[in-house]
Amino acid sequence: MKLERGEKVMADDEFTCDLFRFLQLLCEGHNNDFQNYLRTQTGSTTTINVIICTVDYLLRLQESISDFYWYYSGKEIIDEPGKRNFSKAMTVAKQVFNSLTEYIQGPCTGNQQSLAHSRLWDAVVGFLHVFAHMMMKLAQTGSAPGDLRVEHSQSPILKHHEISDSSQIGLLKELLDLQKDMVVMLLSLLEGNVVNGTIARQMVDMLVESSSNVEMILKFFDMFLKLKDIVASDAFRDYVTDPRGLISKKDFQKAMDSQKQYSPSEIQFLLSCSEADENEMINYEEFANRFQEPAKDIGFNIAVLLTNLSEHVPHDTRLQNFLEQAESVLNYFRPFLGRIEIMGASRKIERIYFEISAVNRAQWEMPQVKESKRQFIFDVVNEGGESEKMELFVNFCEDTIFEMNIASQISEQDGEEKEEEDEEMGEGGGEGGEGEGRRRRRQRGRGPARV
Repeated sequence: MKLERGEKVMADDEFTCDLFRFLQLLCEGHNNDFQNYLRTQTGSTTTINVIICTVDYLLRLQESISDFYWYYSGKEIIDEPGKRNFSKAMTVAKQVFNSLTEYIQGPCTGNQQSLAHSRLWDAVVGFLHVFAHMMMKLAQTGSAPGDLRVEHSQSPILKHHEISDSSQIGLLKELLDLQKDMVVMLLSLLEGNVVNGTIARQMVDMLVESSSNVEMILKFFDMFLKLKDIVASDAFRDYVTDPRGLISKKDFQKAMDSQKQYSPSEIQFLLSCSEADENEMINYEEFANRFQEPAKDIGFNIAVLLTNLSEHVPHDTRLQNFLEQAESVLNYFRPFLGRIEIMGASRKIERIYFEISAVNRAQWEMPQVKESKRQFIFDVVNEGGESEKMELFVNFCEDTIFEMNIASQISEQDGEEKEEEDEEMGEGGGEGGEGEGRRRRRQRGRGPARV
């Protein structure tokens, strides 16, 4: 098969992904027998630790991705062959992290220990360096004026004048997805581990070694997590004079200065990330939304990881420094951080964290659900045995889920009705009711015009 120029890089990427996906599927459902078989093939004359082999491959892949970063660190943008090859490498790395996660979930303590005593930490340190610096480079799609260039002591990339290239945003989202999968793997390593256990302490050691990169990552998410709320504030919109929702770069800088939420260098970085039209105007809502969801997605997992670590090594002063740096991110996600406690196979109580969506939080605070909670607490206090309390709890959960589903359906119907009313008002020509154009369309048997 003839390969086009550039395709010789990772030409076997699809086969590699299929191979690791196959290993992942064999471990699905906490298949402990196969998980252990990956580590040691009992009865075979030669045993191969597939856990270690996977980490060795991951480390070589990370080194190649780091070489890619250094090659493009001096360039203004990543060219098309570079994007294609970088995307292939990230796709393979994502699959490797997903496979490692499945190797150890359950938890499979033997595989956890094997992974923890491998060169995994070297690979993670390397990936954190790539994440921190490539996020900053790929986010800067806008062409900032010469006097607004971002200076960052940790990243030579940020000193370069960036050229507008919005296609890099897709690459940034792939990078954030890879980062998310790595964090999920780290969370799986902590499953079932005891307080002050070896793995948790090794993880803190890794964070300390990568402290400058972790700080950059936390700063990146902090900047974009709070941006959406800031641009929605009345104080910010006082600077918006264009009815199309556009703001000049100069006014954007003034508006951000007035908020007192960002340092001058952070404002310059945000400006370098924005895309302006030919008149140097920014669509600030589109800009805020562009990074909001990816930042929320990975930021939540980082918040869970740090929260988990704080419970595994509660008195580690080094970790406390990271928690202080991440305070803003942790506070952002705290209202959406749900927690349950379960008893695992080891008969130990373990805390499991999950995300509570904003919609579910709103439903949880509805009057009918509050009344169910009040009645449940009253019944539990006054009822007798454990079996009765468990039955009450199950009934409460079923009733609450039903009530929240009904509330969600009502909210959706109300939203659709409001949209229809808004459309009719827009087409109706003001207070005069149904507009002339709309009446003509109905007479001709056509539907409403598209807005």
